[in-house]
Amino acid sequence: MRKQLLLLALFLLAATASAQTNAQSTIVLNRGQLQLRRGEGLVMTLMRVRLRLADGAAVSGELEAAGQDAGTDAAGRFERQRFRLKPNGDARGIKAAVLEVRRYQNSGTVVAWLDYEGPALAPREGVQLVSSLDRFARGMATKRFKIYWTAPVFFSDYRFLGPANQLMLWRQTEGPEYHLLVPLAGGGMLGEVGVSEIEWRPEFRVAASSYEPDFAPRRVPLFAYAAGADPYKLPREAYETAFAATGQYGRLRWQKGYPEVFKRLGWCSWNAYGQGVTADKILASVRSMREKQIPLGFVLVDDGWLSVKDQKLTAFDADPSKFPGGMAALARRLREEYNVPHVGVWHTFQGYWNGVEPDSEAARGHGLFKGLEGKLLPDPREGRGESFYEDWYGRLKGWGYDFVKVDGQGNTVKFTDGLMPLFDAGGGAHRNLQSAAEKFFTDSAQPRPGLGLINCMEMTLENVYNWRTSNVARSSDDYQPELKHNPKDHVFQNAYNAFWLANFAYPDWDMFESHDPAAEYHAAARAVSGGPVYFTDEAGQERPEILKRLALADGRLLMPDEPAQVTRDLLLSDPSIEPVPLKVFAPVTRPGLRACVVAAFNVNKTVAGEAGVLDIDDLGWSGGGAMATVAAYRTLDRSVTLLEAHPDAGTRMPFGLNAAGYELLTLATVEGDVAVFGLLDKYLSPAAVVSVTRGGGATVVRLAEAGDFGAWLARRPLRVEVDGRSLSSSSYTYIGGVLRVPRESFGARGGEREVRIVLGRR
Repeated sequence: MRKQLLLLALFLLAATASAQTNAQSTIVLNRGQLQLRRGEGLVMTLMRVRLRLADGAAVSGELEAAGQDAGTDAAGRFERQRFRLKPNGDARGIKAAVLEVRRYQNSGTVVAWLDYEGPALAPREGVQLVSSLDRFARGMATKRFKIYWTAPVFFSDYRFLGPANQLMLWRQTEGPEYHLLVPLAGGGMLGEVGVSEIEWRPEFRVAASSYEPDFAPRRVPLFAYAAGADPYKLPREAYETAFAATGQYGRLRWQKGYPEVFKRLGWCSWNAYGQGVTADKILASVRSMREKQIPLGFVLVDDGWLSVKDQKLTAFDADPSKFPGGMAALARRLREEYNVPHVGVWHTFQGYWNGVEPDSEAARGHGLFKGLEGKLLPDPREGRGESFYEDWYGRLKGWGYDFVKVDGQGNTVKFTDGLMPLFDAGGGAHRNLQSAAEKFFTDSAQPRPGLGLINCMEMTLENVYNWRTSNVARSSDDYQPELKHNPKDHVFQNAYNAFWLANFAYPDWDMFESHDPAAEYHAAARAVSGGPVYFTDEAGQERPEILKRLALADGRLLMPDEPAQVTRDLLLSDPSIEPVPLKVFAPVTRPGLRACVVAAFNVNKTVAGEAGVLDIDDLGWSGGGAMATVAAYRTLDRSVTLLEAHPDAGTRMPFGLNAAGYELLTLATVEGDVAVFGLLDKYLSPAAVVSVTRGGGATVVRLAEAGDFGAWLARRPLRVEVDGRSLSSSSYTYIGGVLRVPRESFGARGGEREVRIVLGRR
């Protein structure tokens, strides 16, 4: 009887979980306020509209039904509900305010707008959709902590959340689902989610701001909401639906190409030389790298090269005192003498930090906008400023440069605040920038062309929602090696910011110094990041033993399939204050290979943790329903643990990290009693695999080049071959289930190599 009751309870739990997972989102009007439900359960309640006018007055009231229908738009088939605001008291000249909510059938995502007709709204939080969250358990948000950057915040009471967040993920006290809420932008307005103190009490709200005191919007995109059991699918579903439904100019990361230049290991002048950069210093660094046989793929000349006066750009060419031969001479030497494939330069979004100097060479003949304090920037209105970038980029291309890093993008508000809607200013500036860059910095040889451009100081909606072709973006505050705590803060920010930013561009985890005491910690993080990797040592300080582990001999980076993401067990937890390691996972698939690298970092004190297959996204480990065995290789002690992919198997691998510790765990499926790890002398070992084929009792691994090869074998190999040549047993080792073929057993020849493994019978 007990067994039957237990089975019944398990069945009911499974049915409840299934019902909650498959539940639809609905909007219900209840006594003049709205409720957002998932199936029968409440998610958001007491939803109401408040409008703040430019004169300081506020208008709110009950909502009433104003129609319901269905339709189709660029995001697909939807069901639509409309709710009209009935102001309490004086409407203050507001003729109409109608909340429109659509639920899209394909994704289940809910998208909301406000249609408005009335006087100018307050420049900050002119539109507020106030709400309460039901049965809230725990959440994570990406919070703007500067005007440029976001960082994760964690909370068990949503009322403690701050106001300026650009994504919010949470779970309720019951049910397996995750809930995602993201603010939208358009119609001159840009949104945020969070809590503000209104009339002495905290209120959760979605707010939209124009940053322009005389602006009255017409149609304001407010938010997108998605829910489901897989947290990694929710941002993609929400942003794909919302971008299509609201007609955003920008595109999402997977809809754009990745630039060829950033598939190679690079060097940047910033931390090495700062504002004191010169042509001679750059050439000395490149010469040193060539002598150390560091496979250099690109050089980025950062801040300090430009002709400026009082923090304003005066000319497009370099400061002649630092670059006496001009930028063309530098690029020519880098390419011809040192065979550097790609060369780029840094500049700010507005020309320089305070814009463009009036009546200067850089200003002449171009449409410029006079902003706050008389500061000039390329005019973001109706394409008038495009010629500024086009003139500059045409010169750079002619001098031999093929990419740019564009900094200070979040500074647009410092130039246009109160003069035009911020989302329009940012959007117009990005149209100018990208249109010019497309003409000169597009690597059209790729099937999906990428744009040679890094966005920086840019983690705000007026920027990220307007990246139509640019597809690389800095994802944290600056690398600051002089600060002891910076490695942990840096990795912590980048890891969690990727849950948000990687929807719009490949995250750039910033440069690092290979002679930094924490260099290996930084290098391991960059290896799994899924974005560009570049370092910034002075001449002679480079450490090739670290840098060569990031790339192949020709400079090509070893990269994962997708940007790294925080593991599922930590998405809503804060490892900077909890005694557990931060873990991120990065999938690597090749023909015949399913692998994943889990990078673990101590961002707290001495910590201990564990890893399992279920911590990471669904990478097909189950093999269509059958339980898979996954071999996990620990880089530091070279041991292997077998893990089961079945949720009931409970196999996990414990490990500890010291105060500045990191660990790389390479997970690969066991097929034919073999799990291929790849080149163990690389941080991202499986990325060096070209293909794996099995048949005739053998496993054949094609490698991008020779190296320290490793694989897990269920039993000692009968024969191991390299490029068709059988190795003696002294040319490889088999210890603890790990086959290791050292680099010297491959010989000196470069190019692709082949390892063939034959196992004896069971």
